[in-house]
Amino acid sequence: MDLFLGIDFGTTGVRTSVIDQNNDEIINHSVTIASPISKGQLVYQDPRLWWEALIQNLTFIKNKINIKNIKRLSIDGTSGTVLVADQKGAPLTYALMYNDASAVEEAKFVEKLSSGHPILSSPSNALVRALSLLKSQKFHKYKILHQADWVASKIIGEFKFSDENNSLKLGYDSSLRVWPDWFNKLPIDLDSLPEVVSPGKTIGLLNNKDFLDLGFSKNLEVVAGTTDSIAAFLATGANKSGEAVTSIGTTLVVKTISDKPIFDKKFGIYSHRLGNRWLAGGASNVGGKILKEKFGDRISELSKKINPDKLLNLNYYPLTSKGERFPINDPDKMPNIEPKPNNEIDFFQAILEGITSVEKLSYKKINEIGGEYPKKIYTVGGGGKNRLWNEIRKKILQVELEEALSVDASFGSALLASGNISFND
Repeated sequence: MDLFLGIDFGTTGVRTSVIDQNNDEIINHSVTIASPISKGQLVYQDPRLWWEALIQNLTFIKNKINIKNIKRLSIDGTSGTVLVADQKGAPLTYALMYNDASAVEEAKFVEKLSSGHPILSSPSNALVRALSLLKSQKFHKYKILHQADWVASKIIGEFKFSDENNSLKLGYDSSLRVWPDWFNKLPIDLDSLPEVVSPGKTIGLLNNKDFLDLGFSKNLEVVAGTTDSIAAFLATGANKSGEAVTSIGTTLVVKTISDKPIFDKKFGIYSHRLGNRWLAGGASNVGGKILKEKFGDRISELSKKINPDKLLNLNYYPLTSKGERFPINDPDKMPNIEPKPNNEIDFFQAILEGITSVEKLSYKKINEIGGEYPKKIYTVGGGGKNRLWNEIRKKILQVELEEALSVDASFGSALLASGNISFND
């Protein structure tokens, strides 16, 4: 049976998933990577660590399955992580990580040049990081590559491709599918920019000795990947307009599939292209952090005692501190967890209801600025495992809640490799 490999690079590890034609996961394995080095706002990593960890991971996999049966693979990486390499892929710089915020002057320059581009006017994107790397020394011929690009390129032996999702934070215009005209004024060689293709499109066949030595077929196809957050979205199984994913972790993040792009600088909403559809989302400061602060290790115990048949409707806005970005953009917004019930279980439930109300408000905000209120929501993150809270969410959201196929981004990349998930119809 044909198998498909998904590779997910996180900050401190690489995880792989192998699935079959029925989307059943055959094996899932993770290998750690040394943490990035932080010096103030500078956060960087040696990209060679990624390759070493990947080979270690696949060495384990090859002893468990016949990897010659793997027909295609896809890779996701941390969004905005970027490096500069020579024409043959040898790193000329370290990689500046997704959470590096050191390119302050470059961000000011790009903000002015791009007339306040909503994504590129801050130090937290791939373009300003690339400019920062390039200013330190002069390179004759070079390539600007994202984390997923560099690894995929090593496998096919050709360093020229990227995908529409990773390239968004490098400045690529996914709507028009071009690099903007103002890029001509950037102090970079335009030939260093990648050729951008849709996630899931085949970019080449295996041409790497390490992989051949592991036993992969020489006919192994490598398909264009995506970012880690979008791979995690894909892992749920969501793939139709009107389907959305809520991530309930420390903070609350919502993403929804739309037939058209949605951008709103004020609320930090932007859209990734997925074939003929778009993935729009936003992030609130509300989330599971307040549950840990207020209830510590009693969360699991209290979760079994809440009553979804009787909503308290105390209208909490459970921030942990002042300030909100989405669905309300107000740096001075204060937390509201009053009145406080005498019963701890009720207080716990009221906070869960408050988080859910912010979730509903988030989807209504996306609907307000041009998106669609979801018909179906998949849930990832720790909060999604709380059965009784999900009953409360159904009542407040008035939406069908669907169980995710997987919560691992590597599984989403494997789906992308399989071709069993499509956004082109």
